[in-house]
Amino acid sequence: MSSECKKNECVANVQQKEKKIYEYFIEKGELFKLIMDSTIMIERGRRLAYGIARHLTMLGLDRGRILDVGCGTGRVSIPLAEMGFNVVGIDISPKYIEVASRRAKEKGLEDKAVFITCDAREMEKCIEGYKPFVAVIFVWSSVLGYYDEDTDLKILSAAYNVTTSNAALIIADSISRDFLLLQQYLLGMGKRVFEYDNIVVMEKLLYNPVTGNALVKQEFFKKDQSGNLVFLDDAYFEMHVYSLDELSRLANKAGWCMYRVLSSLEKDTGFSPFSALNAIFVKCKK
Repeated sequence: MSSECKKNECVANVQQKEKKIYEYFIEKGELFKLIMDSTIMIERGRRLAYGIARHLTMLGLDRGRILDVGCGTGRVSIPLAEMGFNVVGIDISPKYIEVASRRAKEKGLEDKAVFITCDAREMEKCIEGYKPFVAVIFVWSSVLGYYDEDTDLKILSAAYNVTTSNAALIIADSISRDFLLLQQYLLGMGKRVFEYDNIVVMEKLLYNPVTGNALVKQEFFKKDQSGNLVFLDDAYFEMHVYSLDELSRLANKAGWCMYRVLSSLEKDTGFSPFSALNAIFVKCKK
């Protein structure tokens, strides 16, 4: 898209998207933190960490450093460090990095897990002193899709540049266009309700199948002692949701070739449009 648009329009589009990202992950970052730090998401992070560790071990990449891009408060990085991996986590939110660093220190893992405030677009500069990495992970639509295809290509290319020759790229627990289209067909695009401990999130998703973009508006509520819902705030974000073939082509342009695609990293089940997307790439042979 952006390679064909006029330069001024592209700049304006990126600036607008930067503003939305800043609002959601920084200005209103405490809201998303309520989701990340809930019991269900912490446990989900541990299971993902186990699945990631398992596949890296099978690839012979159980030694060396892992880069967690868009690490949030460390729900995947810290369990990986507990399993013996060395991890560097980067995130655009200083608050999330502060929390992740504190948690790693509390667990005595500060030598195993390092967290750096960093825009993924500046990845190579931020982690200069820590490369090379044996693996780069993107968990739960953490970074890809928020800007444009050219930016995502640059991020995936940067991941290629900071890794060893036999490195892996893992995009884990990500929503795919296949899943979104199926969900739209079966359930429609009505409001959905999610519970995270005592937090209730009412989510409205608008999906444009022509562009592949999804606009997600969330309303956050807290349950009081009587079980009543107290409104906290609302927030929204917009992102491009990649189909499996789109993602594979984009990664391939950056030098990554598809190795495996799974619906679960824990169970080795094949890709299904009814589940999250877990794609494992390795560097293409030249």
